[in-house]
Amino acid sequence: MDIDIGEFIFIGIVCSYGKSPDTVIVRRPDKDDRTTMELYVISRCTHLTKDYWMPDIDDQVLCILTPNHSGKGPGAGYVIGAIYSSEDPPVEDDTNVRSIHYKDGSFIRLDMGTGEMQIHASKHLEITAPRIDIN
Repeated sequence: MDIDIGEFIFIGIVCSYGKSPDTVIVRRPDKDDRTTMELYVISRCTHLTKDYWMPDIDDQVLCILTPNHSGKGPGAGYVIGAIYSSEDPPVEDDTNVRSIHYKDGSFIRLDMGTGEMQIHASKHLEITAPRIDIN
């Protein structure tokens, strides 16, 4: 049986969010821009610690589909993650840095080499805890 691996593993473009808060629909430029069914977005943590991240519309993403029950075509699928490109390059160039930059200009940036952390909110920052120590 010949399997077209490009049917099961591909790079696509997020075109909309699914009905479930953990799914997206992906456009396939390699298949005349046809769209996928809802694909689950893989997360880092989902049990006790919950990490929620959804790719943006127009993000380029790596997708993997599983074979359907008959084994003759694709079934359920998953978005493994977004991919940098020349059009959307990384915002950092230091492998010691971990950061999240939001479209409104807000960001969180940690330099693990120096131990410095920056938090910038474009409008409002709220921190709540029973005790807050800032040195």
